[in-house]
Amino acid sequence: STTFTSAAGDDVGPFPRGGSAYTVNASTYLPGDFRHVSGASFRMVLDVGAWDNSIAINAPGQSGDPRDPHYRDLAASWQRGEYFPLVYGRAAVESAAARRITLTPVSG
Repeated sequence: STTFTSAAGDDVGPFPRGGSAYTVNASTYLPGDFRHVSGASFRMVLDVGAWDNSIAINAPGQSGDPRDPHYRDLAASWQRGEYFPLVYGRAAVESAAARRITLTPVSG
């Protein structure tokens, strides 16, 4: 099984998961209990001919803050081998954006 451990103490998992060092989507595990100890948490497939067709996944989520709704929201998708669009063009980014954060410099 796979568990994403956090220094903040808010672990995500465990998720049942197959694989070994010799399979696609390789991961390594402890022989005694089959607990995964390494493997890719971030994966991406890039279409360099049409960047907006690219896809990615990042587990357990896009945020490192356990209080954020995006902290663990991608873990189940990661486990199922699903992806989200990884867009690059301005129109595609604007269409996919959930929110916009504006940074304003403070005058000194």
